[in-house]
Amino acid sequence: MAPLNGSENTRILIPILSEKEDEKDFLDRASKGADEIILLVVVDPSPKEKFGFATAFLQKGRAVMESARKTLKEKRKSVDDIIEWGDTHGKIINMALLRRADKIVFYKQQNQYFNELINRLIKEKIETEVI
Repeated sequence: MAPLNGSENTRILIPILSEKEDEKDFLDRASKGADEIILLVVVDPSPKEKFGFATAFLQKGRAVMESARKTLKEKRKSVDDIIEWGDTHGKIINMALLRRADKIVFYKQQNQYFNELINRLIKEKIETEVI
């Protein structure tokens, strides 16, 4: 895969949304061919939000991120981890654009919010992979 961001390195953004993003098989597949991995936890303080991590579950999101980072470091990948507050959809898109990610890789989920996010990314022409 040739980097789309104009640099020599391939960047992959992995939003942590399902609490399963630290599974070794997922990380092996998600990081294949990547030089840099960006792990993102979005804490959405909105009481209506049922996607991503609500404020009360910040510690769980951080634990999943730490576990994923450790696994990726063992694979000798460059890893950045970021915690953002705000709208889950918007923060994922903004982080992908800001950090010039070549692709966003998601752990597959079956819910309305996840499907809406994937459709929005496709509409925005942001390369997306669901594993």
